[in-house]
Amino acid sequence: MKMKAYVLPSKPHLQKVCSATCREWLEEYFAPVWNETDEEYTQDQLMEMIADAEVILTSWGSPNFTEEMLARAPKLRYIGHAAGTIKKRIPKQAFSQGISIFSAGPRLAWGVGEYCLSALMTMLRKLPQYEANFRKGGWKLNDIRGNELFGKTVGIVSASSTGRSFIQLLQPFQVNILVYDPYLTEQRAEELGVRCASLEEVMECPIISIHAPSIPATNNLVNAELIRRIKDGAILINSSRGAVLDEEALFSELQTGRFYAALDIFVNNPSKDSPLRVLDNVLVTPHVAGDTVEGHLALMEEVVADILRKERNEPTRFEVKEHMWDILA
Repeated sequence: MKMKAYVLPSKPHLQKVCSATCREWLEEYFAPVWNETDEEYTQDQLMEMIADAEVILTSWGSPNFTEEMLARAPKLRYIGHAAGTIKKRIPKQAFSQGISIFSAGPRLAWGVGEYCLSALMTMLRKLPQYEANFRKGGWKLNDIRGNELFGKTVGIVSASSTGRSFIQLLQPFQVNILVYDPYLTEQRAEELGVRCASLEEVMECPIISIHAPSIPATNNLVNAELIRRIKDGAILINSSRGAVLDEEALFSELQTGRFYAALDIFVNNPSKDSPLRVLDNVLVTPHVAGDTVEGHLALMEEVVADILRKERNEPTRFEVKEHMWDILA
Protein backbone atom coordinates (compact mmCIF):
# COMPACT_ATOMS: atom_id res chain seq x y z
CA MET A 1 0.00 0.00 0.00
CA LYS A 2 1.23 3.48 -0.85
CA MET A 3 1.62 5.92 2.03
CA LYS A 4 -1.02 8.64 2.18
CA ALA A 5 0.74 11.96 1.70
CA TYR A 6 -0.90 15.33 2.28
CA VAL A 7 0.75 18.03 0.17
CA LEU A 8 -0.16 21.24 1.97
CA PRO A 9 1.06 24.13 -0.23
CA SER A 10 -1.59 25.90 -2.30
CA LYS A 11 -1.55 25.53 -6.09
CA PRO A 12 0.29 28.83 -6.74
CA HIS A 13 2.86 28.05 -4.05
CA LEU A 14 3.36 24.45 -5.16
CA GLN A 15 4.36 25.63 -8.64
CA LYS A 16 7.34 27.39 -7.04
CA VAL A 17 8.61 24.60 -4.76
CA CYS A 18 7.64 21.35 -6.49
CA SER A 19 9.28 20.28 -9.75
CA ALA A 20 7.65 18.13 -12.41
CA THR A 21 9.92 15.27 -11.32
CA CYS A 22 8.72 15.64 -7.76
CA ARG A 23 5.08 15.47 -8.85
CA GLU A 24 5.83 12.27 -10.73
CA TRP A 25 7.51 10.73 -7.69
CA LEU A 26 4.58 11.64 -5.46
CA GLU A 27 2.10 10.03 -7.85
CA GLU A 28 4.25 6.94 -8.35
CA TYR A 29 5.39 6.17 -4.81
CA PHE A 30 2.72 7.78 -2.59
CA ALA A 31 -1.02 8.32 -2.45
CA PRO A 32 -0.94 12.12 -2.59
CA VAL A 33 -3.73 14.42 -1.47
CA TRP A 34 -3.12 17.76 -3.18
CA ASN A 35 -4.28 21.16 -2.02
CA GLU A 36 -6.44 22.02 -5.04
CA THR A 37 -7.17 25.57 -3.85
CA ASP A 38 -5.35 28.88 -4.21
CA GLU A 39 -5.28 29.30 -0.43
CA GLU A 40 -3.01 27.87 2.23
CA TYR A 41 -4.61 25.52 4.76
CA THR A 42 -5.41 26.76 8.26
CA GLN A 43 -4.44 24.98 11.46
CA ASP A 44 -8.05 23.88 11.91
CA GLN A 45 -8.04 22.28 8.46
CA LEU A 46 -4.76 20.51 9.19
CA MET A 47 -6.22 19.24 12.48
CA GLU A 48 -9.12 17.68 10.56
CA MET A 49 -6.97 15.86 7.99
CA ILE A 50 -4.06 14.73 10.14
CA ALA A 51 -5.62 11.60 11.64
CA ASP A 52 -4.94 9.35 8.64
CA ALA A 53 -1.83 11.09 7.33
CA GLU A 54 1.34 9.05 6.94
CA VAL A 55 3.34 11.76 5.20
CA ILE A 56 2.85 15.53 5.33
CA LEU A 57 4.72 17.91 3.03
CA THR A 58 4.82 21.58 4.01
CA SER A 59 6.44 24.83 2.92
CA TRP A 60 6.29 28.55 3.68
CA GLY A 61 2.70 29.52 4.51
CA SER A 62 1.70 26.05 5.68
CA PRO A 63 0.11 25.85 9.14
CA ASN A 64 2.36 25.05 12.07
CA PHE A 65 2.00 21.75 13.89
CA THR A 66 0.97 21.63 17.55
CA GLU A 67 1.41 18.91 20.16
CA GLU A 68 -2.36 18.36 20.07
CA MET A 69 -2.19 17.76 16.31
CA LEU A 70 0.60 15.23 16.65
CA ALA A 71 -1.34 13.43 19.38
CA ARG A 72 -4.12 12.95 16.80
CA ALA A 73 -1.74 11.56 14.17
CA PRO A 74 -0.98 7.93 15.10
CA LYS A 75 -0.09 7.00 11.50
CA LEU A 76 2.21 9.93 10.80
CA ARG A 77 5.71 8.75 9.86
CA TYR A 78 7.27 11.61 7.92
CA ILE A 79 7.11 15.40 7.83
CA GLY A 80 8.98 17.01 4.94
CA HIS A 81 9.39 20.79 4.96
CA ALA A 82 10.07 22.26 1.51
CA ALA A 83 11.69 25.37 2.98
CA GLY A 84 14.22 26.17 5.70
CA THR A 85 13.86 26.24 9.46
CA ILE A 86 11.46 23.81 11.12
CA LYS A 87 12.10 24.58 14.78
CA LYS A 88 9.11 26.89 15.27
CA ARG A 89 6.86 24.83 13.00
CA ILE A 90 7.11 21.34 14.47
CA PRO A 91 7.13 20.47 18.19
CA LYS A 92 10.10 18.49 19.44
CA GLN A 93 7.55 15.92 20.60
CA ALA A 94 7.54 14.58 17.04
CA PHE A 95 10.78 12.70 17.69
CA SER A 96 9.34 10.84 20.67
CA GLN A 97 6.46 9.71 18.43
CA GLY A 98 8.93 8.21 15.98
CA ILE A 99 8.21 10.80 13.28
CA SER A 100 11.11 11.50 10.94
CA ILE A 101 11.54 15.18 10.02
CA PHE A 102 13.16 16.51 6.86
CA SER A 103 14.07 20.08 5.96
CA ALA A 104 15.23 21.42 2.60
CA GLY A 105 17.26 24.09 4.41
CA PRO A 106 20.59 22.66 3.17
CA ARG A 107 19.37 23.09 -0.42
CA LEU A 108 18.63 26.74 0.26
CA ALA A 109 22.10 27.00 1.78
CA TRP A 110 23.72 26.48 -1.62
CA GLY A 111 21.97 29.56 -2.96
CA VAL A 112 23.11 31.52 0.10
CA GLY A 113 26.68 30.39 -0.55
CA GLU A 114 26.45 31.63 -4.13
CA TYR A 115 25.05 34.93 -2.90
CA CYS A 116 27.96 35.37 -0.50
CA LEU A 117 30.47 34.66 -3.26
CA SER A 118 28.81 37.09 -5.68
CA ALA A 119 28.48 39.78 -3.01
CA LEU A 120 32.11 39.33 -2.04
CA MET A 121 33.35 39.60 -5.62
CA THR A 122 31.13 42.63 -6.18
CA MET A 123 32.59 44.43 -3.18
CA LEU A 124 36.18 43.35 -3.88
CA ARG A 125 36.05 44.76 -7.39
CA LYS A 126 34.35 47.98 -6.19
CA LEU A 127 31.53 47.51 -8.69
CA PRO A 128 28.95 49.60 -6.76
CA GLN A 129 31.29 52.61 -6.81
CA TYR A 130 32.00 52.26 -10.52
CA GLU A 131 28.31 51.83 -11.31
CA ALA A 132 27.29 54.85 -9.20
CA ASN A 133 29.94 57.02 -10.85
CA PHE A 134 28.77 55.96 -14.30
CA ARG A 135 25.17 56.90 -13.51
CA LYS A 136 26.37 60.35 -12.48
CA GLY A 137 27.97 60.83 -15.91
CA GLY A 138 31.47 59.68 -15.04
CA TRP A 139 33.58 56.85 -16.35
CA LYS A 140 36.71 55.33 -14.80
CA LEU A 141 37.63 56.19 -11.21
CA ASN A 142 41.37 56.72 -11.13
CA ASP A 143 41.56 56.67 -7.34
CA ILE A 144 39.77 53.33 -6.95
CA ARG A 145 41.03 49.89 -7.98
CA GLY A 146 39.48 46.52 -7.35
CA ASN A 147 41.10 43.55 -5.63
CA GLU A 148 41.35 39.85 -6.39
CA LEU A 149 40.03 37.11 -4.11
CA PHE A 150 42.80 34.65 -4.93
CA GLY A 151 44.99 33.84 -1.93
CA LYS A 152 43.11 36.05 0.53
CA THR A 153 42.28 35.12 4.14
CA VAL A 154 38.58 34.65 4.86
CA GLY A 155 37.04 34.49 8.33
CA ILE A 156 33.75 32.62 8.72
CA VAL A 157 31.45 32.74 11.74
CA SER A 158 29.80 29.29 12.03
CA ALA A 159 30.28 26.21 9.88
CA SER A 160 26.52 25.95 9.40
CA SER A 161 25.04 24.62 6.16
CA THR A 162 25.35 28.06 4.55
CA GLY A 163 28.86 28.46 5.91
CA ARG A 164 29.89 25.09 4.48
CA SER A 165 28.40 25.97 1.11
CA PHE A 166 30.42 29.18 1.02
CA ILE A 167 33.57 27.31 2.05
CA GLN A 168 33.09 24.89 -0.84
CA LEU A 169 32.64 27.71 -3.34
CA LEU A 170 35.80 29.44 -2.08
CA GLN A 171 38.06 26.44 -2.70
CA PRO A 172 39.13 27.31 -6.30
CA PHE A 173 40.50 30.65 -5.08
CA GLN A 174 43.05 28.97 -2.80
CA VAL A 175 42.06 31.16 0.12
CA ASN A 176 43.09 30.65 3.73
CA ILE A 177 39.88 30.05 5.71
CA LEU A 178 39.51 30.59 9.46
CA VAL A 179 36.29 29.42 11.11
CA TYR A 180 34.82 30.23 14.49
CA ASP A 181 32.35 27.54 15.56
CA PRO A 182 32.35 26.00 19.06
CA TYR A 183 30.83 22.81 17.60
CA LEU A 184 33.46 22.37 14.86
CA THR A 185 36.01 19.66 15.70
CA GLU A 186 39.59 19.75 14.49
CA GLN A 187 38.93 16.62 12.44
CA ARG A 188 35.90 18.14 10.72
CA ALA A 189 37.81 21.39 10.13
CA GLU A 190 40.56 19.41 8.40
CA GLU A 191 37.96 17.69 6.22
CA LEU A 192 36.56 21.09 5.22
CA GLY A 193 40.03 22.47 4.53
CA VAL A 194 39.75 25.21 7.16
CA ARG A 195 41.38 26.14 10.46
CA CYS A 196 39.51 26.57 13.75
CA ALA A 197 39.99 30.05 15.17
CA SER A 198 38.68 32.32 17.89
CA LEU A 199 35.92 34.81 17.15
CA GLU A 200 38.44 37.61 17.66
CA GLU A 201 40.75 36.13 15.02
CA VAL A 202 37.90 35.77 12.54
CA MET A 203 36.74 39.36 13.05
CA GLU A 204 40.25 40.63 12.26
CA CYS A 205 40.33 38.92 8.85
CA PRO A 206 40.20 41.10 5.71
CA ILE A 207 37.05 39.23 4.64
CA ILE A 208 34.39 38.15 7.16
CA SER A 209 31.20 36.21 6.46
CA ILE A 210 28.60 35.51 9.15
CA HIS A 211 26.58 32.29 8.96
CA ALA A 212 25.50 31.70 12.56
CA PRO A 213 21.93 30.55 13.29
CA SER A 214 19.71 32.77 15.42
CA ILE A 215 19.56 30.95 18.76
CA PRO A 216 19.93 32.32 22.32
CA ALA A 217 23.67 31.55 22.31
CA THR A 218 24.26 33.67 19.19
CA ASN A 219 22.19 36.72 20.14
CA ASN A 220 24.50 39.75 19.76
CA LEU A 221 27.38 37.32 19.24
CA VAL A 222 29.25 39.90 17.16
CA ASN A 223 29.14 42.77 19.63
CA ALA A 224 30.35 46.37 19.40
CA GLU A 225 33.84 45.51 20.62
CA LEU A 226 34.26 42.87 17.92
CA ILE A 227 32.89 45.19 15.25
CA ARG A 228 35.52 47.75 16.23
CA ARG A 229 38.15 45.07 15.55
CA ILE A 230 37.22 44.98 11.86
CA LYS A 231 40.21 46.25 9.92
CA ASP A 232 40.15 49.23 7.60
CA GLY A 233 39.28 48.15 4.06
CA ALA A 234 37.82 44.82 5.20
CA ILE A 235 34.60 43.34 3.81
CA LEU A 236 31.85 42.02 6.09
CA ILE A 237 29.01 39.86 4.75
CA ASN A 238 25.93 38.99 6.79
CA SER A 239 23.45 36.55 5.26
CA SER A 240 22.41 34.85 8.53
CA ARG A 241 20.27 36.82 10.97
CA GLY A 242 20.33 40.46 12.06
CA ALA A 243 20.22 39.59 15.77
CA VAL A 244 23.55 37.78 15.50
CA LEU A 245 25.36 41.12 15.52
CA ASP A 246 24.98 44.53 17.14
CA GLU A 247 23.32 46.37 14.26
CA GLU A 248 23.51 49.79 15.88
CA ALA A 249 27.26 49.45 16.39
CA LEU A 250 27.71 48.09 12.86
CA PHE A 251 25.76 50.90 11.23
CA SER A 252 27.72 53.44 13.24
CA GLU A 253 31.07 51.99 12.15
CA LEU A 254 29.96 51.74 8.53
CA GLN A 255 29.21 55.46 8.50
CA THR A 256 32.92 56.12 9.06
CA GLY A 257 33.53 54.52 5.66
CA ARG A 258 36.54 52.58 6.91
CA PHE A 259 35.31 49.13 5.77
CA TYR A 260 32.70 47.60 3.48
CA ALA A 261 29.63 45.44 4.06
CA ALA A 262 27.13 43.37 2.12
CA LEU A 263 23.98 42.96 4.21
CA ASP A 264 21.01 40.77 3.28
CA ILE A 265 19.24 40.44 6.62
CA PHE A 266 18.24 42.79 9.42
CA VAL A 267 16.44 42.78 12.75
CA ASN A 268 14.14 45.40 11.24
CA ASN A 269 14.26 46.27 7.55
CA PRO A 270 15.97 49.64 6.94
CA SER A 271 13.60 52.59 7.02
CA LYS A 272 13.34 55.07 4.16
CA ASP A 273 15.69 57.44 6.01
CA SER A 274 18.17 54.76 7.08
CA PRO A 275 21.82 55.83 6.65
CA LEU A 276 22.42 52.54 4.83
CA ARG A 277 20.53 53.95 1.83
CA VAL A 278 23.19 56.57 1.14
CA LEU A 279 26.42 54.79 2.09
CA ASP A 280 28.54 53.84 -0.92
CA ASN A 281 30.51 51.28 1.10
CA VAL A 282 27.40 49.15 1.75
CA LEU A 283 25.61 46.70 -0.53
CA VAL A 284 22.06 46.12 0.79
CA THR A 285 19.75 43.38 -0.50
CA PRO A 286 16.20 42.54 0.72
CA HIS A 287 16.70 39.04 2.21
CA VAL A 288 17.24 37.34 -1.16
CA ALA A 289 20.40 35.32 -0.45
CA GLY A 290 18.60 31.98 -0.73
CA ASP A 291 15.89 33.14 -3.11
CA THR A 292 16.53 31.62 -6.53
CA VAL A 293 14.21 30.05 -9.09
CA GLU A 294 16.17 26.80 -9.27
CA GLY A 295 16.72 26.57 -5.54
CA HIS A 296 13.05 26.97 -4.64
CA LEU A 297 11.86 24.57 -7.35
CA ALA A 298 14.13 21.86 -5.94
CA LEU A 299 12.91 22.11 -2.34
CA MET A 300 10.10 19.57 -2.24
CA GLU A 301 11.96 17.25 -4.59
CA GLU A 302 14.87 17.10 -2.14
CA VAL A 303 12.76 16.16 0.89
CA VAL A 304 10.69 13.63 -1.07
CA ALA A 305 13.87 12.02 -2.37
CA ASP A 306 15.14 11.81 1.20
CA ILE A 307 11.94 10.19 2.45
CA LEU A 308 12.36 7.57 -0.28
CA ARG A 309 15.97 7.02 0.83
CA LYS A 310 14.75 6.51 4.39
CA GLU A 311 12.24 3.95 3.15
CA ARG A 312 15.07 2.06 1.43
CA ASN A 313 17.25 2.25 4.58
CA GLU A 314 19.78 4.40 2.74
CA PRO A 315 21.69 7.35 4.27
CA THR A 316 19.62 10.55 4.25
CA ARG A 317 20.83 14.04 3.36
CA PHE A 318 18.13 16.35 4.69
CA GLU A 319 16.86 14.56 7.79
CA VAL A 320 16.79 16.60 11.01
CA LYS A 321 17.99 14.52 13.96
CA GLU A 322 16.91 15.19 17.54
CA HIS A 323 20.48 15.87 18.69
CA MET A 324 20.65 18.79 16.22
CA TRP A 325 17.61 20.54 17.71
CA ASP A 326 19.29 22.95 20.13
CA ILE A 327 21.57 24.45 17.50
CA LEU A 328 18.95 24.77 14.78
CA ALA A 329 17.96 28.26 13.71
